Amino acid sequence: MTKSDEEEELAPERCQHIQFLDCDKQMGRVVFECWHCQQGIISEFTGEPVMGEYKGHPSLIQVKVQCPNCEQTAIRLTTGQVVSTTAIPSPWQQ
Repeated sequence: MTKSDEEEELAPERCQHIQFLDCDKQMGRVVFECWHCQQGIISEFTGEPVMGEYKGHPSLIQVKVQCPNCEQTAIRLTTGQVVSTTAIPSPWQQ
């Protein structure tokens, strides 16, 4: 497959590194980077996702996790409760 001169190249999209650990246990962990400042973070979570309503339709409630570095919403998780959030060196930054 070749690229023709008329095709525009799409701009790169921003991504967020995330790795879930211990999903089969009562207390799970997630390692991720803050969406805003790329600070490495590990959070512990527990419980089943909670159903709510959005614009009259059933929807999962997302728990906002605040970044300990920049204090903005680092990630939104669909879980019952976030128990702890700790800043760590990012495993993806070199």
